[in-house]
Amino acid sequence: MNVTSRMKRILAILIAGVLLLAGTASAQHGEPEDAPGAMRVEIWFAVLSWPGLNELQPVAGGAFEQIGIGIGGAAHWPIRKLGNGALMLGIEGAITANDSNVPVYLDELMARNGYLAVSAKWMMGKARAVSLDAGLAYHLLDITQLETDYSTSVEFESWEEAALGPFLGVTWDPGGRRQGRNSGMTLGLRAHFLDFGTVRDEDVLASVVLGRNAGELDGPIFMLQIGYRWR
Repeated sequence: MNVTSRMKRILAILIAGVLLLAGTASAQHGEPEDAPGAMRVEIWFAVLSWPGLNELQPVAGGAFEQIGIGIGGAAHWPIRKLGNGALMLGIEGAITANDSNVPVYLDELMARNGYLAVSAKWMMGKARAVSLDAGLAYHLLDITQLETDYSTSVEFESWEEAALGPFLGVTWDPGGRRQGRNSGMTLGLRAHFLDFGTVRDEDVLASVVLGRNAGELDGPIFMLQIGYRWR
């Protein structure tokens, strides 16, 4: 199974899992956050900045855009309460994409990254409105030529790689936890640290695009997450 297929599978699993968890969370509406088995579910839209991707130098010319977009979600369960804080453990993941103006045989060249992570949240204060976040993520990246005529699904993968790396972040729930309200908007910031190694053409369609060494691709990847949470 190539990286494109695996990323589609990650996305399908992520969406199905988050929808299932969201439904369960809705059924638990009104249950205290710190109750045994209570969980927090998030769905978000992400805007990311990846300086390392923009610094690559493909042989074909052009560059990758530093700013990309993505979608993701998470589910966490409380495991310990200490004073006014609570520790939660869970999973999260996202699919992101960065466009480029690199000239290729097909219509465009895109960098697509999907990740799944084991993560922890330290919810602080009585309102549990702010959390410090940390985790370990498995990233799966491909650089692929795409046909923009969406009536067809022509793709050609130039390079693929996987990497494991930690992330740190913070999440804020505007409004915090209020009586009778267990859902609302959420804002998050993440910094992912990872190293994919040397970017190069592993396969050539019609002409060389990345070359033998387009540069070292590493992090950090900064992500701004804007979404909705149930808890």
